[in-house]
Amino acid sequence: MSLEEQPLWVPDENYKKDSAMEHFLKYINHKYGYHFRNYQELWAWSVNNTEDFWVSLSGFYNLNIHGYKYIHRGQNVNSTWFEGSKLNYAGYVYRNRNLEKAAIIQYNECGNELSISYKDLWKKVSSMAYYLLSQGIEKGDRVCAYIGNIPEAVISFLASAAIGAIWSSCSPDFGVKGVIERFSQIDPSVLIVSPEYSYNGRKFERTHNASEILKNLPNVRLAISTGDIKINHFINFKDIPENPGEFIPVNVDFSHPLWILYSSGTTGKPKAIVHGHGGIVLEHFKVLGLHMGISENSVFTWATTTGWMMWNILVSGLIMGSTIVMYDGSVSYPDISILWKITEKFKITHLGISAAYIESMMKLNYYPAEIYELKNLEFMGSTGSPLSKEAFRFVYFRVKKNIWLSSLSGGTDLCSAICLGSPILPVYPGKIQCRGLGAAVESLDENGKSITGMKGELVITKAMPNMPVFFWNDPEKERYYKSYYDFYPGIWRHGDFISIFKDGSIVIYGRSDAVLNRNGIRIGTGEIYSTVEAIDFVKDSIVIGYRNNNKYIIVLFVELKEGLTLDTDKETEIRKHIREDLSPRHVPDIVLEVPEIPETLNGKKMEVPLTRIMEGEPVNSVINTESLKNQSALDYFLRLKQQIQ
Repeated sequence: MSLEEQPLWVPDENYKKDSAMEHFLKYINHKYGYHFRNYQELWAWSVNNTEDFWVSLSGFYNLNIHGYKYIHRGQNVNSTWFEGSKLNYAGYVYRNRNLEKAAIIQYNECGNELSISYKDLWKKVSSMAYYLLSQGIEKGDRVCAYIGNIPEAVISFLASAAIGAIWSSCSPDFGVKGVIERFSQIDPSVLIVSPEYSYNGRKFERTHNASEILKNLPNVRLAISTGDIKINHFINFKDIPENPGEFIPVNVDFSHPLWILYSSGTTGKPKAIVHGHGGIVLEHFKVLGLHMGISENSVFTWATTTGWMMWNILVSGLIMGSTIVMYDGSVSYPDISILWKITEKFKITHLGISAAYIESMMKLNYYPAEIYELKNLEFMGSTGSPLSKEAFRFVYFRVKKNIWLSSLSGGTDLCSAICLGSPILPVYPGKIQCRGLGAAVESLDENGKSITGMKGELVITKAMPNMPVFFWNDPEKERYYKSYYDFYPGIWRHGDFISIFKDGSIVIYGRSDAVLNRNGIRIGTGEIYSTVEAIDFVKDSIVIGYRNNNKYIIVLFVELKEGLTLDTDKETEIRKHIREDLSPRHVPDIVLEVPEIPETLNGKKMEVPLTRIMEGEPVNSVINTESLKNQSALDYFLRLKQQIQ
């Protein structure tokens, strides 16, 4: 067995035996009289017996989903689950309302710390819920928040869910137009705003933004500010009256909207994606409980903002009964050590970060294992982009040897991960451990044929309860169908380029709609990034392929570390690494230096829009500039267009 084939981590027998996944496997064996011995057998059963699987998951976690006429009916966009059952997401937090243990630990880059018990959390949620009702906010009304990763966000969300209102949030680093484009689509009745936030050691005031946003949301009846800075027409969160009553969440239909998330909006208005109470409850108990091992004994954090679906995953730590740690600020301020400081300080057991953050540690030669006591840390999750083999090895050699590293891939569309980890499987460098239970993930070629061990389109061949209930303002579900089911009629196309191997492990190469195609050979952009961004003088990169005068050209743009410029030697080294690590086909035709790589507010590279611009399409038709984190970066690309052609 080669070095690359050697596992970096193998769960010991006690770890496997104590895991919720192993308990669930035994639960299924006992319930149905099966003799499943491993994860692969359990997964195969879960996707071939989807109704039994989801009902069994509900029973395993005592979710009390009952009273339904049928488990599942319909296909594609018309798929419905557990019709007739009633529940409320907030009800699973309500279960823990008498606990004195910490529900939330809040920490920010200024060093401010706050702990809220489950008991005190529910008191605050109850007061907020009663106040919303007193102001005429009803079931189905939208509650929108332009808010930091702070306890007020969780309190407001849970109160909204508890009364049957619908939550939606953007982080305060969004620009005014970007927020308005999102919130105006769903016509909110409530607007909650953080009047200021800190990031990278600087304070940013958002009072002007708040006023502008409010002006453009004409049906807002209640505006609330979470800080001490006064904003006209906003009341202060602290002035919401305490209510001694204990609010009991109102049960709603299984598919009743819980929250609205948004696509990145790179080519127009972001899609307003609606998820239901029941689907999210089932999926998050599955992912957090079985696939991440989170329980009432866990201390869980994910480095996120309220504008990313990982915030919703973090909040769901509360339905598991865990303590969640909410860090508000930059992960590199005052330096890259901040996440490790809080991991040690709060005895975090489950830490979630981005692949880019791990790559940053590698480039800085920053080794947490040499500095911090991480004995409580058992799980480390990575998402946002594919994690390279080198990054896998770095975690095991420089962070912690005995840790379960789980690379996850999913997305806003599902508010979950579909390719992720399992505590009863080994970890191999560069590979995602498995497909999620109940997720019929396959790799299809261009003809729609299922393939193994080769690159293809990531699809989901069977419905899942956490698939969107609908898109807002899409009554005939036309946009919904075109988004997922047009490419392979009737099959969910997720938009990633993937290989699935015989053992069920997975490699994801990047977005399939940004795949390069040189002489019929399909090349995933993620492969190039993992090689280029491992070079010590490269800070970031983006690669595109486009047609110019009937010739297909691959262009690699690189952002170098501060003070460096791209010269012949550096370009030669980049090309050499790509040729040796990948193949001559992967080597770009052109390598150009840019001062900054354009990204969406959610940190996504802008491959497809840049490709379309280089092919001559008008900028306004392919990029919504308000979806950009760094609009100035795009200006430089536009000036470069003439130079490239």
